[in-house]
Amino acid sequence: MTNILTPVSLWKNFDDGLDTAAEVISEKTADGVRTQYLYFYGRDTGEGRVKIYAAFASGETEPSETAVLLLPDSFGTVDEELMRFFVKQGHSVLMPDYRGEWERTNNYTVYPSNVGYANLVKCGRHKDHADEDAAKTCWYEWVAVARYCCTYLRSRGFYKIGAVGIRDGGEIGWKLAAGTQLACLVTVCSAGWQTYRGFYKFGSAEPVFDDERYRFMAAVDSQAYAPFVRCPVLMLCSTNDERFDCDRAYDTFSRINERFVGDSVISYSVHCNGCIDIGGTKDMFLFLDKFIRERQVFLPKPAVITVMADEEQNLIARCEFDPQGVPEECGVYMAEDCADPAVREWTPAPFKGGDGQTADFYLNVYEKASAVYAFSYARYTNGFTVWSRMAVKKLGGKFRNMQKRCRVMYSSKNGADSLSIADRSVALGGAFLTSSAVLPQVVEESGLKGAYSPCGLMTFRSNTPRYAPGQDAVLKLDICCEKDCEVTFRMRDMAGGTVYYAVYRAAGGIWQSVLLEDKDFKSDQGIHIAGFCAKLRFSISCPERFAVNNLMWL
Repeated sequence: MTNILTPVSLWKNFDDGLDTAAEVISEKTADGVRTQYLYFYGRDTGEGRVKIYAAFASGETEPSETAVLLLPDSFGTVDEELMRFFVKQGHSVLMPDYRGEWERTNNYTVYPSNVGYANLVKCGRHKDHADEDAAKTCWYEWVAVARYCCTYLRSRGFYKIGAVGIRDGGEIGWKLAAGTQLACLVTVCSAGWQTYRGFYKFGSAEPVFDDERYRFMAAVDSQAYAPFVRCPVLMLCSTNDERFDCDRAYDTFSRINERFVGDSVISYSVHCNGCIDIGGTKDMFLFLDKFIRERQVFLPKPAVITVMADEEQNLIARCEFDPQGVPEECGVYMAEDCADPAVREWTPAPFKGGDGQTADFYLNVYEKASAVYAFSYARYTNGFTVWSRMAVKKLGGKFRNMQKRCRVMYSSKNGADSLSIADRSVALGGAFLTSSAVLPQVVEESGLKGAYSPCGLMTFRSNTPRYAPGQDAVLKLDICCEKDCEVTFRMRDMAGGTVYYAVYRAAGGIWQSVLLEDKDFKSDQGIHIAGFCAKLRFSISCPERFAVNNLMWL
């Protein structure tokens, strides 16, 4: 094996002390937020210095004395709306572009020709592979941009800097926090393990590594940096994100430098289609308040979960909470048998009983399930929510509360438990949901109840054996729309990525039953879906307010 660097050896001689020579190219004030657009210099690559494009935003009349470095996903750039969101919470914000040149974009970070692969559109294998060594990757250049962002902020007098990174921006954040002194780090759907992409933690197969994979894993993957972070970390994780393996998130969390792990928190958002819910967003701002502004914020210890049989031979999850506080709300989500976290369906577990410091929940698993997944949460009076690790138990034998096979994937009798939002374009920065009104909810239309979300509805239930369709199954549902409109039903093949559509013309103001056969679904190329027994994601979208009930297989 050659050129196997470590986080320490990779960054040992990095120089982030050069003068940034910042130049403000434009400035505007709107809605109480003052924003400067600027260029400043980054590292010297040997053929010149990186010219970093960024925006700095602060309150118009009372600029904050603390700063947040906001790192977007690699497919994003400076996002004024997202910056304003943080400024309204009392922070000054610096948001850089690091993806580089982009079609129909005038202002972007300029990389010298010898590191041209740092431009996302030209990255080739430099993003997902370390063919030479870790210093010849996009990640090295992108982290260097982030380090010089910190240099620039310090030049403006900011010495309490927190970093918030979204997806690839979060991966940058891990590497930044291991080499630069930050007050805290918040990562969104980013926990490393990119070398394990496509290999599920609870699946049977394991990857076979060659020298290149070892090079990448040792000095690029974020779990390698967790032991070296120099600040507390809040990990915001969302289930069902195709680019993020939430099963491995706790593995990274458990590797955080022991000096800071006691102040670090992991949080999950469920039924949000890869986005962070309001609870997670509130956690983020409380976390920033504690470690950037040094305010008194109670940070509860993570919940502890144990899957076990009770005295009546019911399968339950027993949860233990921080003895320093009493949760005002707690709960458990469970799933069964689906190894792929992107399509796993999470259901709230029924409460059995508790005493404030412990609580038991029934895990009502399918009688033929081979494994159960569960994690618990506890929300405290200050609004902070903490979660447990994910508990996984292989099942053998019988439990009293096991369930039979079920054809009904959704009924309004169960609230909106099995449904997620379908369209996450409303999320700020592609990550943060700012209103609970977009989440699935039960509404009443024409005298009957059903599920609704302005972002459409989505379910993963057909991927679990309990709700899986048989051969030649027909999908049936009841729907009511406020006005005459077209309802679009989608089946996405999660293995190949193809989306198949079926369109139904609904009459307004009345409930109607819809029957959908596999032959009704076809792709943009006119190809019909092969059947409903594949790994599929089913969603419903409608331009009008609607309600859905009695989603089942016939």
